[in-house]
Amino acid sequence: MPSRKPVAATRPAAPREPVIEMIVRRIESLVRSGYLSRGSRLPSEPRLAEMLQVSRASLREALKGMVFIGLLKARAGDGTYLQPSLTSMATRHLQWMLLLEEIKDLELYELREILEPAAAALAARRATPADLDHMRAALNDMKRAMNDPESFIRHEMEFHDAIMRASKNGAIESTMRMMYGALSEGRHRALPFVHNLAQHCARHERIFELITKHDATGARRAVIADVKYAESLLQQNLHAFAVDGALKHAKKTAAIPASPAKQLRRQPAKKTRAKAKRTGESK
Repeated sequence: MPSRKPVAATRPAAPREPVIEMIVRRIESLVRSGYLSRGSRLPSEPRLAEMLQVSRASLREALKGMVFIGLLKARAGDGTYLQPSLTSMATRHLQWMLLLEEIKDLELYELREILEPAAAALAARRATPADLDHMRAALNDMKRAMNDPESFIRHEMEFHDAIMRASKNGAIESTMRMMYGALSEGRHRALPFVHNLAQHCARHERIFELITKHDATGARRAVIADVKYAESLLQQNLHAFAVDGALKHAKKTAAIPASPAKQLRRQPAKKTRAKAKRTGESK
């Protein structure tokens, strides 16, 4: 018998990369090579299409998508630029992850409990006189806003922002800033549960005092206590929201009229027999 030739194993074809993703990847390579940097202007559309070896129509669609998600910024009559910072884009993504329940508010507070104390400890070691001035100014603004909770929480965020900058760690600063942006709604929901703004302000004064003394361990502990307090406020808000939702559901259920069959079953047997008798007589 003639020997059979072995059949070469065929590999399944790799899925074709969408044109838009391919263009984004090629623009990333321009950044990686140093040709583009943050805040820099992209080449003109004809030039960039030629560089990336794509059609102008496909390039235009890709650039619109990158502008939409915040990677690029289009300036009318001036061109398209790489964003100098991507924090706002990352914040929006986190907000959508919360909205779609991919992550939970309390999980972000757990992340705060990891990052924020570390930032305070670094700030205690690295804060410059200018950093301390920013913290002091934010604290003074908090004290003046005791009767204005909305202003108070804004100045409180300025205080935390000053600590982030004083840490001199860009990764921690960027991560915390986008996390604070995503948690802004939760912070406002928890605000009514702060019954004593003076005590709340005193906790922040204590953190500032420890950072000023370059006490990294003390600053870390003080921030942990503050984050745990903030988390307890959010838990109160979530509990109140759950209770309110249950009450609304109960009222809505009680307001729904019973079906005729159920109403008939609820009638006393005596009334049911009387009705049947009347029906028989009418016949």
